[in-house]
Amino acid sequence: MPSETSIEIRPLARHDAPALAALMADYAAAMGGAARQPKPDDVLRLFDEPTVGLVGAWNGGTLVAFALFFDLPEAISGERAGQLDDLYVSPGARGHGLARALIAHLTEIGRERDWVHLRWLVPEDNAAALRAYEGISEAAPWQSRVIWLRGELEY
Repeated sequence: MPSETSIEIRPLARHDAPALAALMADYAAAMGGAARQPKPDDVLRLFDEPTVGLVGAWNGGTLVAFALFFDLPEAISGERAGQLDDLYVSPGARGHGLARALIAHLTEIGRERDWVHLRWLVPEDNAAALRAYEGISEAAPWQSRVIWLRGELEY
């Protein structure tokens, strides 16, 4: 159980790849993804993408949460926007505001980069996440759609 004083939120770096790979494997399993354990080399590729950012929450030297985001052009305004793609808090660290803290950190990054907004998707069946985000954000006026390129529905 994390205590507020023991939590450190900071950008992740290449040397954090082993810890991130382990946490991403937990995330993939929780989301019903492949059982393949991501290797640190797989994770290292994320650090080579210029639009990708990674932020982590550490508790006593253990990575307990992460957020992966993109810094993207925003077509309507002609400016830039943040797109939070993945946010995961390990089960033992939940209920202590880490998701909100990571999002607060991303809003600071967005203000520094002059983003027009920070947006993200939340699975409709994730009631806990929806409750957590209710007080800090508003529902977007669009619906998410997907075309699975390696699955049942292909275009």
